[in-house]
Amino acid sequence: MRILIVAGGYPTEKYYLNGIFEFDQAQALAKQGHEVIFAAIDLRSVRRWRHWFFESIEKNNVSIEVVNIPLGPVAPIVLHFFGLLGLKYIYRKCLKKFGKPDVIHAHFTDYAYIALQSLKKTKIPIVMTEHSSGINCINIDQKLCRTAEKVYHNVNTVIAVSNELKAKIMQEFSIKALYIPNVVDLKIFSYDSNPNKDSKFRIISVGNLIPRKRMKALISGFASFVKFVPDSELFIYGSGPEKDNLQAQISSLRLSDRIVLKGSCKRDIIANALKTASCFVLVSEVETFGVVLVEAMACGLPVIATKSGGPESFIHSGNGILIPVDDEQSLLDALKKMYLTINDYNRGEISSEVKQLFSAESIVNQLESVYERVIYD
Repeated sequence: MRILIVAGGYPTEKYYLNGIFEFDQAQALAKQGHEVIFAAIDLRSVRRWRHWFFESIEKNNVSIEVVNIPLGPVAPIVLHFFGLLGLKYIYRKCLKKFGKPDVIHAHFTDYAYIALQSLKKTKIPIVMTEHSSGINCINIDQKLCRTAEKVYHNVNTVIAVSNELKAKIMQEFSIKALYIPNVVDLKIFSYDSNPNKDSKFRIISVGNLIPRKRMKALISGFASFVKFVPDSELFIYGSGPEKDNLQAQISSLRLSDRIVLKGSCKRDIIANALKTASCFVLVSEVETFGVVLVEAMACGLPVIATKSGGPESFIHSGNGILIPVDDEQSLLDALKKMYLTINDYNRGEISSEVKQLFSAESIVNQLESVYERVIYD
């Protein structure tokens, strides 16, 4: 099957998380023998350095066709206009180079809209996967809502990356989406039954340092917890505009020896850190899926997460604790409970469950069923 994937970027050496969920899926499809063309329309700011305008590369049996147009934060109408131009160019190029795709799979609302408007005349079925946390918000931005309305009602199938997002799409747009989660790289994130682990109770969190991830609340919660467990530490992986504020908070709490902002790191570094940790915590305001939680669980870690829209799909009493959003007492109680019951969790079983639910093979099988239905119906 020839599959054209439409996304907003692809992982590079400098920006290794750019388009990572979409590209992980593309690699999984290619590994199963499909011909995958990855159309990346990179409309980020000029400050994000890359090869300008057009490039073609191949990575892990995926053909990547890229158009780089430096825009940054602009109105949706501008984003869509340049995205349409870019995707039309890529499609003409791909048509000559690879032939007509059997199916188009676009990711995120805006890029699905661009695919729909650019390629609807081709009569090729279009599947879209929704990842946007904006759709999971209580009050959806009106511009995003209008775009989503057009997309959901005109593509062949809508996929949601969590059951909660699926329910939200039904509630707001009366569209019955399918639940298919993101792929987790189980080669990098895997369980080590004999980790090189010290005796400290080490908590890890991973996420962009932005208000929505609520790292400030996590630091406050840990500051209370460390009074009960002095020999504990918190490592936070990620970068973003909140870094200086968070560092100032850590200093004011006099916890610089207990809380460390590790910065943005490649996934293999994070995976190695997870294998030596005690547990993983994510207290986001909104999550459409929560792939970092699943990656931690793949390494055998029990987790604490907020009921933020995505984690509810896969966290249960056997692998972690769910708490309300923005409830510091619940976070402190969960941290204490995790510390006291840490040895009750079966880390091997936590990892095995992830393999069953989120392996590349499992996700690809589900996607193949969707593709076959929209192609042959």
